[in-house]
Amino acid sequence: MTAPLPSPARRAFLALGAALLAACRTPAPEPRRPVSAAEAHYLESRERMLARFGRAGFELVVDALADQEFLGVEFFPEDAKHSFYRAGGQSLRSRAKMQLSQPVPERARIIWRDSSDRRFIEGIGSRYAGNIIGDETIEVGARIPQALIDDLKRDPRGNLRIKFRMSRQGTLLGWDIERRPGFDPHKRDRYGQVAYVGPVHSFDGGDFREAEIHNGQTVRKGWYIDKRTGRTIETDY
Repeated sequence: MTAPLPSPARRAFLALGAALLAACRTPAPEPRRPVSAAEAHYLESRERMLARFGRAGFELVVDALADQEFLGVEFFPEDAKHSFYRAGGQSLRSRAKMQLSQPVPERARIIWRDSSDRRFIEGIGSRYAGNIIGDETIEVGARIPQALIDDLKRDPRGNLRIKFRMSRQGTLLGWDIERRPGFDPHKRDRYGQVAYVGPVHSFDGGDFREAEIHNGQTVRKGWYIDKRTGRTIETDY
């Protein structure tokens, strides 16, 4: 014999009981941690840069003036906890290039130390342990010309490069757009590889520009602005 269906009132009572039981089993969410003033400043800065550039991502290039080396280097967006670049030793020879998917920093805090020694910090991980001997914050995103940003929005098939050249006078900042006009991923060379098309740079600006070198020969001198005298110094690198 089939059991009678429960009445609507009983069904509602059973549903309420099941909901209360589930609520008892689900732990209450932890209260949200208050945002510090530094964190709020970083988040506001990040949003300003996203609005200005219209997208996240750029190519980072880092080196140093000839015959200068910096140890235990870290680059942070101002007020951020996590660095966007680090190096045990930074020199001209150890020039680094990498694609980053994060917004352009409005300002960058740059730190270097008296050694590249590291230590493990519980809950944080491995960190440089040397004494900080250099700590500076420089304008980055606000210095990029609006004309460059507009050109990238007009033709996004370009790579924004943000370049840092470390110096004992203070880190130099440079920028440009890198494009490869005529590049065709379907075009192959005689070895069957994608045909190479050299990069073309536009909107070069800032405190320095690297030299252009082909087959070991300097075909265009580089330059940087001496921070003490304001003079433009030519370089072969």
